[in-house]
Amino acid sequence: MLQNTDLKGVVGAVITPLNETFDIDLPSLQHHCNQLLADGCSYVSLFGTTGEGPSFSVQQKLDILQAMADGGMDMSLHIPGIMTASLDDAVALYKAYAKLKCRAALIIPPFFYRDADVQGIADYYQAIVEKAGDPGLEIVLYNFPHFSGITFTVEQVEAVLEKLGMTVIGIKDSTGDLEAGLKLIRAFPQLSVFTGSDVILRQMVDAGGAGMIGGMTNPFAKDCVQLYRGGVSEGFVKRACMRIETVDGNGGLAVLKALMAERYGNPAFARVVPPLRPLSMDKMAEIRDALKLAEAAAL
Repeated sequence: MLQNTDLKGVVGAVITPLNETFDIDLPSLQHHCNQLLADGCSYVSLFGTTGEGPSFSVQQKLDILQAMADGGMDMSLHIPGIMTASLDDAVALYKAYAKLKCRAALIIPPFFYRDADVQGIADYYQAIVEKAGDPGLEIVLYNFPHFSGITFTVEQVEAVLEKLGMTVIGIKDSTGDLEAGLKLIRAFPQLSVFTGSDVILRQMVDAGGAGMIGGMTNPFAKDCVQLYRGGVSEGFVKRACMRIETVDGNGGLAVLKALMAERYGNPAFARVVPPLRPLSMDKMAEIRDALKLAEAAAL
């Protein structure tokens, strides 16, 4: 990571509240973004995997971001996601994010073609920038092979850098694989390498990583920021590990949304776009108990 970069810290991977017709609840989303920033997040990232990005159209995403900009929100604090199988849709989003003056775009490879080779993926990123007219918006590569089928190995990152150079400013590594993350940090000191996992956040930052872009910021933003800054107890770290194990082991996104619906007293946060399913009340009771055990670990 560059010493003087501003692209570091904890980035809130924002969940998306929905009304009863599965449209985005703008006031609730804007409130939640403001809360994450107030709790210490450096940036917010809408429409990634945590934000159900593939479930919304290009127009839905742009309408929401434009409304936030029109409402006076500082869009330089946004790193929205681009998750689409269509090159044309990716170009439209990238171009619009640049026009909105977002800080960067978080771009995952086109998930439909899971057997694409290294040069094919590099061509995809180059085509987005060129077809958008090279508007100067920096890119964070999104390494989440569980969703995209593509792994950002050192060879893959090098291939994209050869095409785009300094337009690529970072990587979000959502594999949770510490050794793979450390390998990226060592290979690319010019890039901000983020993890998506609280479990390995401290090791990644100690090795020169930029921080975290993760979903656990939704219910626990202040604790994620404290973990990033360091100086925490073993119990604090253990609690973070137990929390993410509880969330990921019981449905991941649906759990995060249920927790925030309970926190805000707002059912919009619990809704998910089909085919995803909301969390059942029985499961929520189990999760509350597990999170209480996690709290005890921090004492």
